[in-house]
Amino acid sequence: MVPVGSTLYVFGGRDASRKYNGFYSYDTVKNEWKLVTRVEEGPEARSFHSMVSDVKHAVWKHVYLFGGVSKTVRLKTLDAFNVDDQKWIKLPSPGDSCTERGGAGLVVVQGKIWALYGFNGNECDDIHCFDVDRKEWTEVATTGEKPSPRSVFAAAAVGKYVIVVGGEIEMDPQAHVGPGKLCGIAFLLNTKTLEWKKLEDGGEETRPGRRGWCASTAATINGRKGMLMFGGKAPTNDR
Repeated sequence: MVPVGSTLYVFGGRDASRKYNGFYSYDTVKNEWKLVTRVEEGPEARSFHSMVSDVKHAVWKHVYLFGGVSKTVRLKTLDAFNVDDQKWIKLPSPGDSCTERGGAGLVVVQGKIWALYGFNGNECDDIHCFDVDRKEWTEVATTGEKPSPRSVFAAAAVGKYVIVVGGEIEMDPQAHVGPGKLCGIAFLLNTKTLEWKKLEDGGEETRPGRRGWCASTAATINGRKGMLMFGGKAPTNDR
């Protein structure tokens, strides 16, 4: 789910019977849901995918959709929805260095789309960047205190920085039914220097508990910019 102005956009997902959803918008002012494209009309139906919106660095407002798991296979496709003309656009997929995956972090930094980590059958620790203007993918090498391989973590872009918190660092033997091994540590990536830094915190009383599968977004609270997290799956398998 991603915001564009006062409207939220939600793509896909499935229920227990593997019935997939289409692409919906929710007007937070009018309190109204709208079906934008049906399952058979838009990108391939999927779950475990990543979304991000960009309304600052392009002439047109876009919602981007990356990766995920379809009815049969993992994906690494990138699609864009033009909010102004209400049409989907197929963008280039990354090359062989980027495997098909779900649960990746997806952020926009200065008009470029960053796909971080994810799960391809194993937890990943690679990063790939898509230049929207050039329509080109690049694998990004980083240094510093890198996060260990992980997926379904909280991620947000604040200025030139990408914040990563928590996530699944080891898959559960019961797959999604179980909690897996979860992390609660925060990391910061400087997209200019490409250096990672492990963030210090105030200890257990102020640190969010270990979790994955949570919602996250960049936010400003009392004039301070950062990342807002909500919910998720705990090590006890509680939500």
